[in-house]
Amino acid sequence: MKKFVMLGSVLALGACSAVTPPPGTMTKSEFEYRTKQVEQQIDNMPKWYTNIPKEDDAVYAVGTAKTPDLQLSVDIAVLAAKTTLADRVDSRIRSQLKTFKGKIGATDFDSNVIEEFEQVTRNLIADADVAGYTVKENVIVQNGTQYRAYVLLEYRNDVAAQVIKTRVAKNNALLAKLKSTKAWEELDRNVEAQKSAEVDELQALNSN
Repeated sequence: MKKFVMLGSVLALGACSAVTPPPGTMTKSEFEYRTKQVEQQIDNMPKWYTNIPKEDDAVYAVGTAKTPDLQLSVDIAVLAAKTTLADRVDSRIRSQLKTFKGKIGATDFDSNVIEEFEQVTRNLIADADVAGYTVKENVIVQNGTQYRAYVLLEYRNDVAAQVIKTRVAKNNALLAKLKSTKAWEELDRNVEAQKSAEVDELQALNSN
């Protein structure tokens, strides 16, 4: 019986220490409040946020944000998802790897190899076009006294193709308009030149 009581005491102490904040970081009440908030957010998190849909003809991205303003939370969450979407649609990875090895010592007893390793990776996203995305899912939950927004964006290939086609059509119309304007200006110049030539010929005949 004594062993059982002692074990129970140890378990109780372990449970208490698990919810005790590190010394000097925050009060116990603050720690318990933040822990509860994290637990609630995990419970309220939509399943699609961690289990993102996968389709051959579409790209998906998720985002989340927490602010005291509901609409601002949604806007920032959408912006975060658009950044991830742009990264998946059009991004470039630039990586640089450096390795240095050196040997110290001469005998079998004091020889060692020194190795230094350095890697730098940059993810470049430059003017990626994600026009045509849609907000497939949007969930807003309470996060203490603030709003937590979760969004799921969908970027379908057929919609993206239609957007590109529309833009090309607009550009072609603009280009045709510019060409028409230049052609009209050139025609006006030719007409004026012809008129000047006729006037010169008439004056030459009169002078004779």
